[in-house]
Amino acid sequence: MTESIFSVSGWQLLFTLINLVIDYFILKKFLYQPVKKMFAQRQAEVEDTYKKADEANADANSLRQQYEQKMAGAREEADAIVRNATGRAQVRSDAMIAEARQNASEIIRRADEQAAIEKKQALNQVKNQIADLALQAAENVIRKELDADSHRKMIDDFIENVGEQQWQN
Repeated sequence: MTESIFSVSGWQLLFTLINLVIDYFILKKFLYQPVKKMFAQRQAEVEDTYKKADEANADANSLRQQYEQKMAGAREEADAIVRNATGRAQVRSDAMIAEARQNASEIIRRADEQAAIEKKQALNQVKNQIADLALQAAENVIRKELDADSHRKMIDDFIENVGEQQWQN
C-alpha cells in the first residue's frame, strides 16, 4: 500500500470541520463582536467629531457675520460721528466768522462815527477861525478910513495876522 503524503480520513475531516465551526463561534463571540462594536464606537466618535466640527464651523460663521455686522455698524457710527463733528465745527466756524464780521462792522461804524465827529469838530474850528478873522477884519475896516494906502496897509496887516494866528493855533 502506498501511503500518500496527504491522506485524509473521514473522521479527521469531521473533527476538523467541528473544530472550524467551534473556532468560528468562539472567534465570533470573542473577537468579531468586540471588533465590530469597537468599529461602531469609532464610527460614532468620527461622526460626532464631524458633527461638532460642523457646529463649530456654523458657530464661527455666525460669529463672523455678527462681527462683520458690528464692524459695519461701527463704521457707520464712526462716519456719523465724523459728519456730526464736522457739522459742529462748520457751525462754530460760521459763528466765529459772523462774530468777527460783526465786530469788524462795529469797529468800522465807530471809526466812521469818530471820523465824522472829528470832521465836524475840525469844520467848527475852521468856521470859528474864519468867523474870528472876519470879525477882526471888520473891526479893522471900521477903525480906519478906506483910502488906497490905508487899504493896502490893512490888507498887509491882515495877511500877517492871519499867518500868525494859523501857526499859533
